[in-house]
Amino acid sequence: APPRVISRHDSGDGTVKWLFASGSGQAVETVFIPEPGRGTLCISSQVGCALDCAFCATGAQGFNRNLSSAEIIGQVWHAIQELPRRDNGDAAVTNVVFMGMGEPLLNFPPLIGALGALLDPDRLGMGARRITVSTVGVPDRIRELGAEFPQVKLALSLHAPDERLRNEIIPLNRRFQLRDVLD
Repeated sequence: APPRVISRHDSGDGTVKWLFASGSGQAVETVFIPEPGRGTLCISSQVGCALDCAFCATGAQGFNRNLSSAEIIGQVWHAIQELPRRDNGDAAVTNVVFMGMGEPLLNFPPLIGALGALLDPDRLGMGARRITVSTVGVPDRIRELGAEFPQVKLALSLHAPDERLRNEIIPLNRRFQLRDVLD
């Protein structure tokens, strides 16, 4: 079933933000960002986030649950169906970034399922280099992701040049030190 839209906000610059119902009175956010030559869809992987990073508003609401692969893909499917096509007839969504709510590497099996659906030519058929997974750093999962989908891009949110400051900004750094993440 397609995700249930709670709200849609269209900005003057063409950015579109949807809020999708995710049960228990919770919601996830998906944002489409148009640019010349491409359209990037920022999608969520969790309802809330347990990491409570200082730079992220999502962490302040706490963690509710992981999204399923179908719920993750539903965000992409909805945007592709709802947004007007490009002048050349292609879908408005050309790129997908896992940079919405949640830490995607802490919802790994559904992330892998969603990536498989995005890349499958019989499903959404996107190119691997048009997909980015953003993380604050979960070393073992970074390695697994690279082994499973080597051409999918990885965005690492460092936010600090040293362990001390990163420990303050990103609490997960106390478990996965910067040196281990960079390794």
